[in-house]
Amino acid sequence: MSYINFKEEVYKAKIQFENRTKNNERLFNQIKKDKNISSNYIPNEKYSFKEFNGSILGGGHPKSEDEFQEISYTDIICTKFINCKFSNIKFKGCKFIGCYFINCDFISGGAVFDECIFIKQESDTTPNLNKEDNLSCEFNECNVYAKFLNCDIGHIIFNKCNLRNTNFELNDMTSGIIFNCDLKKIIIIDTDLSGAKIVNSYIEDLEFRDKYKSKLDEKTFIDKIKLRKKNRDEYEGIYTVYENIADKFKENNLVNNFGEYYFLCRKTQRKVLKPIPRIMSFLGLVTCGYGERPLYAAYFSLFVIFVFSILYLIFGIKVDEQIVRYSFLENGHTFREFLRDYNESLNLSVGMFAAVGLNEAQPAPISYMLSNIEMLLGVLMMGIGTGALVKKIVR
Repeated sequence: MSYINFKEEVYKAKIQFENRTKNNERLFNQIKKDKNISSNYIPNEKYSFKEFNGSILGGGHPKSEDEFQEISYTDIICTKFINCKFSNIKFKGCKFIGCYFINCDFISGGAVFDECIFIKQESDTTPNLNKEDNLSCEFNECNVYAKFLNCDIGHIIFNKCNLRNTNFELNDMTSGIIFNCDLKKIIIIDTDLSGAKIVNSYIEDLEFRDKYKSKLDEKTFIDKIKLRKKNRDEYEGIYTVYENIADKFKENNLVNNFGEYYFLCRKTQRKVLKPIPRIMSFLGLVTCGYGERPLYAAYFSLFVIFVFSILYLIFGIKVDEQIVRYSFLENGHTFREFLRDYNESLNLSVGMFAAVGLNEAQPAPISYMLSNIEMLLGVLMMGIGTGALVKKIVR
């Protein structure tokens, strides 16, 4: 049994996503209508409470980051950017409160968000003690090419976006949601991902380049990646993504989460291995799920017992000093006789696998090799199953 119930986590993430978008919409409409917001913010007249449609912020041919047009220390409140283009622009120390980015393109040199805030946590309604609005920003159907540096992007939403060549460095991304997105060449550096969710998204390249440590917790969830191309390059890319995720959970001492993504990593990696390593990997999968599925050992053991019980009937067992052997071309046995003989064969197979000895039936001389092989398999499977189970219990 897996530690992470992916279907349940996806279901809960969808509910969280719906509740958050409703909360954002309600607060957006309320603040925009009343034009009333905490004194912590000074709405910029040019950018706040407006709707920009088809506007270009920045512009020009691709430039280096130090040549970007800069907008500094500006509070942008309850604004919608629709079909806008962000090019060669840097936002320094800005506050984006309740903003929507809809069908926007981050083109040319992209955009930089440096020390920006994308969330309003405090509540303006009274009494507001111990109450939080958590009004966040949303990126919907955008092509994002950006750098988020030292920003507070908690509760942020990326929905149906294409994120490429995008860096998240030294950010607080607590409870952020990335939903139905494509991620390519994403670099995460020392970012707090506690409670963050990546759901129903295609992750082509995700890398952690921490100098210290990106933070993950038990609520951090990254959904399984659905294959599209099913070629070698895709398998290699996705198993590397799973490996990076698994290692990051392990660094955060979340060994059960590590185990789940390690299992997905090895399962995907198997598809690109050479024949002999692939066979060994397949055996590791079916016998114990690479050490992460102890129940697989029980399933495989039952399969072995069943297969050998059939083989004993074919090669022969000795019952009451008589050799019983079945042939596919033989029609001389009744169903009752078959059940009686199969019962003896099954008893023999269980005894050989568990190494507890014989009952009434014993292998025919030609079946001795089969019984030896089954006994060895039984000893190995007991060791493998016990080892996998103990590892899970210790965790």
